Formats: sequence, C-alpha cells, structure tokens
Amino acid sequence: MGKLQELKRLWGLVVKNWKTKYRLVFSNEETNEQRLEVRDITIKKAAVVITIAAFVVIALTILLIAFTPLRVYIPGYTSKKDYKQYKHAVAKIDSLEKVIAYNQQFMDNYIAMANGKVPTADEMDRNAAATPQVHTKKRDSLRTRQSHKILEEAEMILGRVQKNSTTNTPSIDQAKISNLSIYPPAFGAVCRLFSPDDNHYGLDIRGAQNSTVCCVADGVVIFTGYNASDGHFIVIQHPGNLTSIYKRNSRILKRIGDRVSAGTPIALMGNTGSTKSQTTHLHFELWYNGFPINPLDYLVIQ
Repeated sequence: MGKLQELKRLWGLVVKNWKTKYRLVFSNEETNEQRLEVRDITIKKAAVVITIAAFVVIALTILLIAFTPLRVYIPGYTSKKDYKQYKHAVAKIDSLEKVIAYNQQFMDNYIAMANGKVPTADEMDRNAAATPQVHTKKRDSLRTRQSHKILEEAEMILGRVQKNSTTNTPSIDQAKISNLSIYPPAFGAVCRLFSPDDNHYGLDIRGAQNSTVCCVADGVVIFTGYNASDGHFIVIQHPGNLTSIYKRNSRILKRIGDRVSAGTPIALMGNTGSTKSQTTHLHFELWYNGFPINPLDYLVIQ
C-alpha cells in the first residue's frame, strides 16, 4: 500500500511540474565559469525528446541488423552465402523427392503391366496423392500430366498385348530384331513353352535348385522384388527397348541400378510364388517395345 501511495505522489509531482521550466547549466567546478547553458527545459519536452531518441535508436538497430554484415553475429541469423546454399539445397531435395516418387510410380505400373495388370484410375489417384507435395501450381500440373501419361502408356501396352495374342510383332519391329541373339538365361529342359493364348508370356526352364540364372544381354537392373504369384523376380532393361524378366527365383543376386553383361549371374533358380509346377524352374520373359516375344526365336536352350 505504501508503494502505491509513493507512486501516486511521484505522478502528482510530474503532472504538477509538467510545464515548469528548468535550466541546465554546465560550469567549471573550480572557477564556476559557465561553459554551456540550456534554457526552457520542461518535463514535457524531455519526454518528447527521449521518446523520439528511443525510436531512432530502435530504427537504426533494425537497419544495422537487416542490411549490414553485422547481422551474422546475431544468434539465429546466417550469412547471405549460407542462406543461398540452404535455399539451393532445399530446392534440390524437393526435386529429388519428386523424381524418386515419379520413378517409383512408373516402376510399379511397369511391373504391374508386365504381370498383365493395369492400375485402375482410383489406384493412380491414390499413388499420386501419396507422392511428396510440391510448392507451385505448375509442378502440380506437371505431376497430373505425368501420372495420366503413365496410366495411358500402361493401358496402351496391355491393349497391344491382348490384341496381339501371337508371337508376331509388327513387320518393322520384326526387322529391327531379326538379328538379335541372346545368351541363355539358364541351362536345362524347357518344361513349358511360350503361349500368349494361355496368358503365359515366357518360357519355363527346368533346372537344379539354386543353379545359376544369367543375364541374356548387356543392360541395367531396373527392378527386383517378390510377390505371391511370381516369387522372387528381377527385371533388366537392355538397349533397343528390349526387356527381360526372370521369375520363380530362390534368391536375387543383383540390386536395382546394377549394370550387368550377357552371362552375368543375376539370380539362383527356385520354385517360389504360386505355381502349379512341383519342379524347380525359371520363368523367363522377353519383351520388345511393349510386346511379349518368344525367347526361343532368339536363343538356344540346352
């Protein structure tokens, strides 16, 4: 209670002397000679001057921090160079996330197409929604166009496969691959032939458990995986729009992105997946420009 009364008393003195004039004199203490004299000083004028000075100091401090190199010494601020590098890194990470998402989506649709399945529109929408968000409408538009393009390509390829249920490819394409010769993927007896009419788009080659499965030509591993129908499988992309697929393996020896040559071991033969066969075998498919082709036309199985 005493502090409150003291504050009221001081405030009363300020109000009472608000306009009272004072004089400020600077003099030599030894000689009492006046060196500087300031007249007509009031509490009101002093308050105005102090307020303006405070605003000026605050403004100058803000300008000093915002527009001079001194701001790097303030906690939380970075140099202009570091800030540019940070923005550049963020942009790169965002782009890489987008590219990885689109590549994964493409590979999922590609493998589905190779297995005779095409994602529905609802599945494509869910896949697109699962990809990382981007920051501009332009990128959103690009994502939509690419997603629809992937779906259209997958549907087109499957349509071509269904319409062309024989081993014949178009005459122009047939001419391009007439000289194709590939390395045998495995050594053994053919236990089931290529039969598109029965949705069997490859050869079944019988062999010993864990015998070597080899790459048929130079290329790059674009996918490896496992599913209930095909077991352990590996997909290799070769030059000239040629793709080879190896299924039913007991083990995969290569990873996605590995470069392989003709004759390189890529898997071990097995009998994985849902198959009616009771024997160890390799299911081998060869695709050219989206068409399944008969591997026996281009290799010799011993």
